[in-house]
Amino acid sequence: MEAMNCHGSKKVESFVVSDPLNWGVAAEALKGSHLDEVKRMVAEYRKPVVRLGGETLTISQVAAIAGREEDVSVELSETARAGVNASSEWVMESMSKGTDSYGVTTGFGATSHRRTKQGGALQKELIRFLNAGIFGNGRESCHTLPHSATRAAMLVRINTLLQGYSGIRFEILEAITKLLNHNITPCLPLRGTVTASGDLVPLSYIAGLLTGRPNSKAVGPSGEVVNAEEAFKMAGIESGFLIGSGLASMVLFETNVLAVLSEVLSAIFAEVMQGKPEFTDHLTHKLKHHPGQIEAAAIMEHILDGSSYVKEAKKLHEMDPLQKPKQDRYALRTSPQWLGPQIEVIRASTKSIEREINSALHGGNFQGTPIGVSMDNTRLAIAAIGKLMFAQFSELVNDFYNNGLPSNLSGSRDPSLDYELQFLANPVTNHVQSAEQHNQDVNSLGLISSRKTAEAVDILKLMSTTYLVALCQAIDLRHLEENLKSTVKKTVSHVAKKTLTTGANGGLHPSRFCEKDLLKVVDREHVFAYIDDPCSATYPLMQKLRQVLVEHALSNGENEKNGSTSIFQKIVAFEEELKAVLPKEVESARGAVESGNPSIPNRIKECRSYPLYKFVREELGTGLLTGEKVRSPGEEFDKVFTAMCEGKIIDPLLDCLSAWNGAPLPIC
Repeated sequence: MEAMNCHGSKKVESFVVSDPLNWGVAAEALKGSHLDEVKRMVAEYRKPVVRLGGETLTISQVAAIAGREEDVSVELSETARAGVNASSEWVMESMSKGTDSYGVTTGFGATSHRRTKQGGALQKELIRFLNAGIFGNGRESCHTLPHSATRAAMLVRINTLLQGYSGIRFEILEAITKLLNHNITPCLPLRGTVTASGDLVPLSYIAGLLTGRPNSKAVGPSGEVVNAEEAFKMAGIESGFLIGSGLASMVLFETNVLAVLSEVLSAIFAEVMQGKPEFTDHLTHKLKHHPGQIEAAAIMEHILDGSSYVKEAKKLHEMDPLQKPKQDRYALRTSPQWLGPQIEVIRASTKSIEREINSALHGGNFQGTPIGVSMDNTRLAIAAIGKLMFAQFSELVNDFYNNGLPSNLSGSRDPSLDYELQFLANPVTNHVQSAEQHNQDVNSLGLISSRKTAEAVDILKLMSTTYLVALCQAIDLRHLEENLKSTVKKTVSHVAKKTLTTGANGGLHPSRFCEKDLLKVVDREHVFAYIDDPCSATYPLMQKLRQVLVEHALSNGENEKNGSTSIFQKIVAFEEELKAVLPKEVESARGAVESGNPSIPNRIKECRSYPLYKFVREELGTGLLTGEKVRSPGEEFDKVFTAMCEGKIIDPLLDCLSAWNGAPLPIC
């Protein structure tokens, strides 16, 4: 049906009578899995052109313009030109007629009771008045908004103005588009806004650049600082906006990816911890009804289904059910229940911000409450993901909990990161202060909340980086463990056959029956508890091997009185031979693993989580961290963190889930 906007221009809008409150549209947007949505977001992020029409902008497109710069361009829809121009002409006509119009013939906000006939001069004075930001000198302090956030804000502003409700000229939108496409970014102050009537102070600097104010500056494509005139030449320009929503879009794109990463990392954690996979069982999560939890469990179930680690762990659990607790600890066993609500919050925030960046700033719509609330909620979700990661990492590096891995396997981790993330989880929107002579007595603090959420995302990326490197370290240690255990087992078997099979007279000796129990000791003893000095009398391996021989001797009865059949008298020969052979065999096995020629291949290659491991080890060139190497943990972390910031983690992450059909395994 046809509707008239307040400026008299016709707009064709589709009103769904059956959904007057828009809840149906909001629900429709959440259909399908979170993973499928992330895949769509990534595909959209990588497109070379963002076409703006005012109604279909997505957070992926905002993130692309903010971060990719030279690889993507903006195009404006010509169909929007007529509506924008009609709105602009209405404003000019009203000015010429002397019509009383807010912000044209009146003051602003609390001074709107004042009148003027100098509408053009009023606009210039508004820009001058709002240029009240502080930038700092760039050395001891810098308070400039990151240029990626500025680019995001410019794109969102263009999109909202294309709807034709503002009175702006289409040529202004084309000018901002040229700045984006030529990678010329206005310098905006980081602080100075409460996101009430838009982010007016920082945004006034974009307007200042477009109107040629002498204090305006921009950063050119090569990083050079230019004035307004120089910026116009570079871009080929002839002579209430919400930055918060632009920054929020960037933040949410990364948050969605990190949320999927946390699900996959939780599954890898279960693999290296020899966890029991039943925690992903669909029936359990179906009974809870929450879609985020059900999907998180199904993703982990997919990674663990058929995993070589899970198969091997099942054998260990069957061989010795008492070796570890009946149930895994909460950080593993309840990870779907923990991550599920965070996924739901992140999805809801994503849809809220996408509605916001396609909204017209009409009436009181400048109030950015959806931004502030969505960012506060997202930050809480990020903090919760970080808390789970911290708990999992704490188990992984603690040899009391990690089922045989060495203590502090990663060698380094800064727990202060988690504490900082929990601090940032504190909401911003409950700290509203009245502003602008109590005219803006409630305001959203949207940009502040977005900034704090961007900080939280950065910290979660740091935590994800160190955790991913640690998991790869654990994978390599499990590989080393398996090769060393196999070597120890073969060596013990060989020595047992050599020293225990026959007596001095060449006849079969009672001690030959000890071999099976000796091998059970090797199977059950954690390799890293003794492998640095395998024949040490103070380490558990030699103690328990001797215990087996002693127990057999005690049950040998009258045979112990005869030197030719005594098992006690065989103990020294067995231990001396083992001490002569085992250290050499262990060193040989370790050397084979380090040189890339292990007798047993790395199990990770048979797992769905392999693409992430391969990316970290092969593409980024990281390796097992040991005290014998000069390379520090921080050097490896930097490689992964840089790749994560550049979005290179996305493809291997999605490759881990490429075979998932989007549904849990059938309930048996």
